Amino acid sequence: MLPLERMWGAQMLFERSVPKIKLFGTEIPEPRFFIDFLGFETHVKQIRDKRGASIWPGWYDHAAYYSLDLVPEKLFGPDEVVSIPEFVKAPDYEFEIACVVGKSALIADEKEALQFFKDHCYLTICNDWSARDVQKKDMDGLGPTNSKFIIGKSFGPKLVPAKDVKMDENGVLDAEMVLKINGEERAKSNYNSLYHTHPTTGNKQAWSFPRLIAWLGKQNIAVHEGYVLGSGTVGNGCIAEFMAKTDPQTGKELAPAKYGWLKDGDIVTMEVSGLGVLENKVKVGCKQYATIK
Repeated sequence: MLPLERMWGAQMLFERSVPKIKLFGTEIPEPRFFIDFLGFETHVKQIRDKRGASIWPGWYDHAAYYSLDLVPEKLFGPDEVVSIPEFVKAPDYEFEIACVVGKSALIADEKEALQFFKDHCYLTICNDWSARDVQKKDMDGLGPTNSKFIIGKSFGPKLVPAKDVKMDENGVLDAEMVLKINGEERAKSNYNSLYHTHPTTGNKQAWSFPRLIAWLGKQNIAVHEGYVLGSGTVGNGCIAEFMAKTDPQTGKELAPAKYGWLKDGDIVTMEVSGLGVLENKVKVGCKQYATIK
């Protein structure tokens, strides 16, 4: 673990200060910053296939993510109604697991990152709400961050110390993940589907939280208390993986969508073994913007 100070010894402009809060009955640093990765190969392949693209080779070695501030007025807990602005025409859910970081560190070694993960991190369910129509435009620019700011995130129902969750030697959790829409099961998987085979080396690998923490460290990027890391969407964990397939040149529909976008009153239920159940009803077509809390 490397010291968090300027390499040339100069004084920093200010010292980081993060207050402690009680969330789901657990005292943690106030969640301030979200880094969301693309961890599951199935999700990436299925999303890109819908627009006639394949997974880019660099994904296997270079972690892909977006990042944004976490603002209280757009964070939702279990059983809260999630408001979706009326200008969003393609609202979607995304089923993830989130890692809440409890201590600042710059780590480049994966074994050290695994121990840090066990000692200083908490896990919870995350629904990374998406505005797919806006995101489509954003992807022609600097990426999805703008669209990811529109609706917000749901977390809960509890925070579980990472050390208390069953995992293997790489920090890959053994946790069943079940998604239901209006009570009907839509997807059933396991977090360990994070494993994939590297197309060049043939090695079995996974973008586990310890690997992501170490990868960031190798980029000279620390994780800090109050950071929340997203696993990325589990395979079959969003509507966009089942949207209509189109020709990338003509835009012509090649195959119809299996599911429509979220409708007013839909109930999204995400269950992860050991982490509980996160359920939210959506209110689509809201004319009122989020109130500052």
